[in-house]
Amino acid sequence: MKKIMFGNSLMLLGIAIMILAGLELIYIGIVWASFLLIPVGFIMAVIGFFSKDS
Repeated sequence: MKKIMFGNSLMLLGIAIMILAGLELIYIGIVWASFLLIPVGFIMAVIGFFSKDS
């Protein structure tokens, strides 16, 4: 369950970075970080979904 929640929070952080960069509130060059956070968060959420919690 913790992996799913951590993966979801990584994806939400990536989306928030995209929104802030789109509104030009932060430097647009940081968008590459959101492109890395979203797939990593998705993979962690999928692994957490299919792994058994002890």
